[in-house]
Amino acid sequence: MGRIFLVAVLAVTGLLCAAGIGVAAYVVSRDSVAVPVTRLQPRPSGTLTPATVKQTTTAATTRATPTTTVDDHGGNSGRGGGDHSGHGGDD
Repeated sequence: MGRIFLVAVLAVTGLLCAAGIGVAAYVVSRDSVAVPVTRLQPRPSGTLTPATVKQTTTAATTRATPTTTVDDHGGNSGRGGGDHSGHGGDD
């Protein structure tokens, strides 16, 4: 009976401490945390797009570089045949 009473008292004490910390945080921060009032303008002044867009074109030369690929899939490279479907088994 004494052990159950001790656990209940500790539980109530913990809840009171948590509530006290919450109230203290509220009291300290109630005047410092504020969201400023913002008002939206009904219509922005002027246009949102630029008057003219200067279009520039440059002649870009691209040079093709040779690329080499390595077939590292292994298996069946010298025997020929097979459907190369990716699943195992005899071809």
